[in-house]
Amino acid sequence: MTPGVSFVIPVYNGETWLVRTLDAILAQADGRPFEIIAVDDGSRDSSREILARYADAGHVTVLAGEGRGAAAAINTGIRDAAHPIICQVDQDVILHPGWLTKLTAELEQPDVAAAQGYYVSPANASMWSRVMSLDLQQRYSQLDQARVDHVCTGNTAYRTSALVAVGLFDEDLGYGYDNDISYRLVHAGHRLVINESATSTHEWRDNALGYLRQQYGFGYGRIDLVFKHRRRMAGDDVSRLHMMLHAPLMAAAVGSLGVAAILAVIGMTWMGPVSIGVALISLLEIGRAHV
Repeated sequence: MTPGVSFVIPVYNGETWLVRTLDAILAQADGRPFEIIAVDDGSRDSSREILARYADAGHVTVLAGEGRGAAAAINTGIRDAAHPIICQVDQDVILHPGWLTKLTAELEQPDVAAAQGYYVSPANASMWSRVMSLDLQQRYSQLDQARVDHVCTGNTAYRTSALVAVGLFDEDLGYGYDNDISYRLVHAGHRLVINESATSTHEWRDNALGYLRQQYGFGYGRIDLVFKHRRRMAGDDVSRLHMMLHAPLMAAAVGSLGVAAILAVIGMTWMGPVSIGVALISLLEIGRAHV
């Protein structure tokens, strides 16, 4: 019998994409045991109402998150899951036909614990969205996709037993929790793969402010990751050295801006630290744009 799958979606203010995301997941149904678990982490938009409609139709199980972030929300869904495969999909990821079949086929190999799909750019994407998408596509094109040491959450099928064995996602981490779970799975002897034919569209932030906020989050989130995995300072197959340097550089930028704020409060000259902070953040953005 084909193994059953549990889709787990962390939701927070996802009204813009949620209907398309859920409909695309429902379209993956291929006759195997199948469930969708959405964990609402305190949405203040219409996400709750959207989820309630799908729940009333019997399509989705809705759980309440504790407002502790995506990793904790994902763990809540995994603990409630009934099936041996967890398909973790983000609220702004639109799966393409065949995604489920192609990724679960990878998990038929007993040493594979996780298989990631492949993001493609939306046809009508803004410049900011295309920067993010093309960045990933370029990095993935340089990988040995049959064995990687990092798969990203949001677009990935995991073996449930492997996740449970390594203790699920680290709820104390921010953006680096997918790096962390990948490192722990590899350390436990599992193989991670990327399947280029299992495609999806990621609705990346489509304006300059959203892009900058996301990049700030990436950089700030890696600070805790680097402290936890100091041997990974040089990065991994997907997050290379120039990306891991986001952590110390972002820490220095935040520190400089903090010093500037203190100096301003006590009436001292603050332009120097501000200039340093702005310069570091600009350097990170320039480096990102040229990946």
